[in-house]
Amino acid sequence: MVNRSSALDANYKIGSFEINKKITLSFKEIRDLEIKQVAAWPSKIDKIDFKLANIINQTKAPGFNKSASNDNKHILRIEPLKWWIIGESNIEILDDEGSVLDLSHAFTSLEIKGKNVRQFLNRHLPLDLREQSFENNSISSSSIHHVSTKVWKKNHDEYILFIPRGFALSIWEILLETASQFGYEIL
Repeated sequence: MVNRSSALDANYKIGSFEINKKITLSFKEIRDLEIKQVAAWPSKIDKIDFKLANIINQTKAPGFNKSASNDNKHILRIEPLKWWIIGESNIEILDDEGSVLDLSHAFTSLEIKGKNVRQFLNRHLPLDLREQSFENNSISSSSIHHVSTKVWKKNHDEYILFIPRGFALSIWEILLETASQFGYEIL
């Protein structure tokens, strides 16, 4: 395996940054995350769905803009004909079924948690993050300052952002500047 360096190394400072003696957000870069994109030909979507469901020991892969997990393997349906496999996994896709692309080096992944996480993210994302509109295990493609960003809501107060590696440092700085009004920690 290739040793990856973080796009955030220069500005990733672990510590607490309180506001009014409170910390309501936490940030953590998820390093060395394996991301494989699986694309299906429209006529083979059922075959691909079955193969992906087997990875997470389910009968069906998640529907559009949803995710499903088992242990440390996650399937995210990011587009009508595309899924991401997060975590170590081998999948064999025949040429006439679709394709697999390793995106592990293309994205910086940030875990953001806390009681003010929705208010914080709504400062940057043009998404309705209320529970009734963006449920747990939901996925969305959006943007932060015109940079395409994938947003995965794992549970009520935990989100994962997938930011293109080339823009990760500038988005990181923007996020931390906004987080300073909430009080935050970097883990």
